[in-house]
Amino acid sequence: MRRLIALASGLLVCGMALAGCGNNENKDTGSASPPAQPPMSSSTDKMAAGSDKMSAGSGDAVKDKVDAALKADTALAGASITVDHKDGKIILKGEVADNAAKKQAGEAAGKAAKDAGSTDKVQNMLTVKSH
Repeated sequence: MRRLIALASGLLVCGMALAGCGNNENKDTGSASPPAQPPMSSSTDKMAAGSDKMSAGSGDAVKDKVDAALKADTALAGASITVDHKDGKIILKGEVADNAAKKQAGEAAGKAAKDAGSTDKVQNMLTVKSH
């Protein structure tokens, strides 16, 4: 029984000594180590912050994909189309030759957005050139 008490006491002393090793203050100079970093926020907060960044970045990526698809579409050659991405919408502005080109641009933009993983709607504000 005495051995068990002696062993428990020894472990307690060792544990306390090790806990004291975590003290960061330098008592000789009076300076302290830099303050500890604030506790990490919850994973939910981090995921929400990450999804905000992702949304902003993915909006640019979607815009770029739509723009590239419209430029690659031979049916839209010579069309002057700008692509904006705002408030969850892909906005097409500019001028096209006829109603068929306007419709083609809207469909191509919607397909490119969907292929990029976006659920954004296309707002087709293209105007048809007057002849």
